[in-house]
Order: sequence, then structure tokens, then C-alpha cells
Amino acid sequence: MRHRIAFPSALVFVLAACDEPTSPYAAVPNAPTRANLATAVDNFKFDVEFTIPAGTCGLTSTVTGTGVYHVVNRVSETRSGGLRVAFSESAHGTATGADGSQYRFNYVANSKVIDVDDPTTLPIVLDLVDHFNLLGQGQTPDVKVYLRGQFLYDGTLPVTPIGDPVIRGDGLNCDPI
Repeated sequence: MRHRIAFPSALVFVLAACDEPTSPYAAVPNAPTRANLATAVDNFKFDVEFTIPAGTCGLTSTVTGTGVYHVVNRVSETRSGGLRVAFSESAHGTATGADGSQYRFNYVANSKVIDVDDPTTLPIVLDLVDHFNLLGQGQTPDVKVYLRGQFLYDGTLPVTPIGDPVIRGDGLNCDPI
């Protein structure tokens, strides 16, 4: 999964935030207080671009897309004193084929780190759900990819599948983001 543009830098930022003081949860009316629970949140956007070459993913023309990528990362303490690390990513925009074809795309990925003892130590195991949709306008073909599974991240990309992840649609190489 070579396309995780934000993941390594976001992971470093979020994990570094574990060492910084963070604000406590806001009080919820009629709920017991949760002492010592804190959350570090990283929320940012940036421009994203991709290219899918002609002859791949069912496309007859090279397709180039541009859009906005949004990342929200959270690190929080569990009631038992462990850590919960979660990542939410999304993107949307438009794309154009070299032949003039038009597309809209959307992307969503949600993941969490499994069994976090020390999130600053690699490798980590991610539980990931990932969707990419390139939706053709008119008679232009669609490209859709769905992924669900666990992956080992050792600080380098691509991540390594653990077990047998579910992959539906046009395949991982057709998810360019």
C-alpha cells in the first residue's frame, strides 16, 4: 500500500503528541468523570494528486486526479491505562482522462493500532478499512477498491498484510491515494 502519503508523518506527529500535555475530555452531563483520560488530536488538510496509467484498472486512458485530503489522528488513554491510537483519512476531488473523460473520486480510510503498549516503538499492527472510488461521468468506467484487514507497519511502506485481508474491486494497485 504505497499510497499512504500522510500516514508516516501523521504517525510521527501523533506519537510525539503522547509526550506532550493534553487537555482532558469535556465533562458530559450526568456521566461519571474519567480521571486522567486525555486525548491528543492532529487534524489537517492538504492537496492530493494521483495518476492511474492507461491500460490498468480497466481504464483505456491515463487518468489524473486532484483534490483535498483530510487527516484526523487521535491518541487517547483507555480506562485501563493503555493507549488507543486511531487514524481517520478522507479525500475527494475530480479527475480527468487524457481522452477528455471526467471523474469524481472519494477516498476514506479508518484504522486503529492494535495492542498499543508503547506507540513510539515499531512495528505496530493496524486494523484498517479503506475505500477508494473513482466514479466515471457518462459512459466512463468506474474504479472501486475496498480493503479490510490487519497490517504490520515497521516504519516503511508498503505495509505487510497479516492473515488474509478482504480486498474487493479492482485491486490494491488501483487505489492510488
